[in-house]
Amino acid sequence: MESKEVYVKAHVRIIRQKVYRFVCKECNQVSERICFPSQPLYCERCRPPKLKAEKVSPVVAAAAKVSKKSARKQSSSTSRRKRTTSA
Repeated sequence: MESKEVYVKAHVRIIRQKVYRFVCKECNQVSERICFPSQPLYCERCRPPKLKAEKVSPVVAAAAKVSKKSARKQSSSTSRRKRTTSA
């Protein structure tokens, strides 16, 4: 079974998957589903599992933040110039 590490303040907690038997809320059938600690409400037929999103590397994420900040600074400085010239 799959497990994942979650960073909680100053330590790492490992969360393991469990097999749950339950009655689906939508189709009212008894089913089993493997998932992380919260008990599921729907079977895999009624609500299929979501696709995993690809993780973005920290370097690319930092570069995107820097480019957004520089774009904001440029747009705010041009808007100030427009205000002063139109007045």
